Amino acid sequence: MNIRLLALFSTLLLSGCGSTNHKLPLQEQSYDQATSARIRLYGNNGLPAAINPGQDCASSKEPIYAYGDTLADKFNSTLGKHTIRSIGMPASWRSDHLSYGESYSEFVIPAGAPSVVVMKMVTDQFRCVPAPQVFTPEAGKDYEAYLDRHDWRCGGVIRLLSGLETPSPVAEVPSTSCAKQ
Repeated sequence: MNIRLLALFSTLLLSGCGSTNHKLPLQEQSYDQATSARIRLYGNNGLPAAINPGQDCASSKEPIYAYGDTLADKFNSTLGKHTIRSIGMPASWRSDHLSYGESYSEFVIPAGAPSVVVMKMVTDQFRCVPAPQVFTPEAGKDYEAYLDRHDWRCGGVIRLLSGLETPSPVAEVPSTSCAKQ
């Protein structure tokens, strides 16, 4: 009897994970092109990503995690599922070519004020914890941020979306690293 209940429970639990893409609505975020910008943050089970909008490096405010910090995020990513939390930003090359288990969340952020992006990667084989990146978004612009990993090196990348996205660094946005504490 216990085995049957366990099998039934497992089947029901896994049936909720049957889709490869989950689109989750974010809280309603007011976007005014004159005073706001938007950013898409990428993450997965070993790569949490967060943003501290309208803050600088000295802020002690807890960042907003985009993806990768909850058990559900880690579980879905391990299964190769893509969770997309969109507010309607235009697609980019990267958003159209997600790697295994990679997901993203989009946010409205204040323009003209610094925002801090925090990304890290921690796995059994590799650890990359670059200093948080701070940048000042421009009004009406769309950005994306991700951890670029190749040749056993990594670093945070913040890009301006222009509609002509390719995997090259031509659209990288100037940013500075916060001092590690």
